[in-house]
Amino acid sequence: MIVDTETHPLLFGRYAPNNGNKTLIKHYTWCEHSPELLVAEMDNAGVDKAFLISYDAEDIQFPEETKGYTLEDYAGGRKYSLRGLRQFPDRFWWFNTVKDPKRYDAAAKVAQDFADGAVGIKLFPCYIQCHLNDPGLVKVFETVRQHKGRALVSFQSWRDGKIPFATYMEEAAEMLARFPEVNVALMQAGCVDPLKPEIEPVLDLVRRFPNCYLSTGYCGEVWDDGTEYPYANWQGRIKTLVQGVGADRVMWGTDWPWFEHFFKYQQSVNSVLRHAHYMSETDKAFFLGNTAARFMGVTP
Repeated sequence: MIVDTETHPLLFGRYAPNNGNKTLIKHYTWCEHSPELLVAEMDNAGVDKAFLISYDAEDIQFPEETKGYTLEDYAGGRKYSLRGLRQFPDRFWWFNTVKDPKRYDAAAKVAQDFADGAVGIKLFPCYIQCHLNDPGLVKVFETVRQHKGRALVSFQSWRDGKIPFATYMEEAAEMLARFPEVNVALMQAGCVDPLKPEIEPVLDLVRRFPNCYLSTGYCGEVWDDGTEYPYANWQGRIKTLVQGVGADRVMWGTDWPWFEHFFKYQQSVNSVLRHAHYMSETDKAFFLGNTAARFMGVTP
């Protein structure tokens, strides 16, 4: 079983025609990347299921504005992804992004997501500049626990925010201990480079809490391999994670389609199957899908 733990179907992102047409080689800037296209890529690469993660322009406003983009430069979100889930219910697990609890009744919106077919939440605490122990987010996690859901947490853009990473690590430990029934995946491998010493607090969280996992799309918020298959630097990062916490706690993910200009979808699978020689065949099976199945509470 192979599971992609990070995908984001969308109409367009960072819309090129309105921004000088500088990024046409990044097809997502002008071309739709639909759930239908994602399923075709999955079929071609032998991928069985994917985490379908939805967010809208408001959800990613903070990092986009730091890059000079506006709300009109992204199109996609809840309705768009939900259509894909309805069309391919056996191929996707749907996670919707949590709204800012300082502006919305986020827990009520999460409850509606579960009613509509979600299996969990996606949370960007740095995008909304929110502590993990904020009362509104505590209610969100209580709702997730009530629905026996999962949580995907990304600390993306923590360097641009006001809350230190060390504080988030402390709050993550508090949250993991408070909600032991909720499996939590730290996306982007915790958003620190696994090839640097800063990864140790992230690995420590995974070692301490059996409900904590790592997903590896845009691993460490670093991509420095260009188009050089089989991506030696990325391999080094994955090796560090697998050796640090075990392949049964680390999950493969592509962050499709944000890095498609660097690798074809099938190449991301083959880079593991054919070139991750630091992993046994059993470890590869865990990394590519069995760990994600365990995270979701299903038998691969």
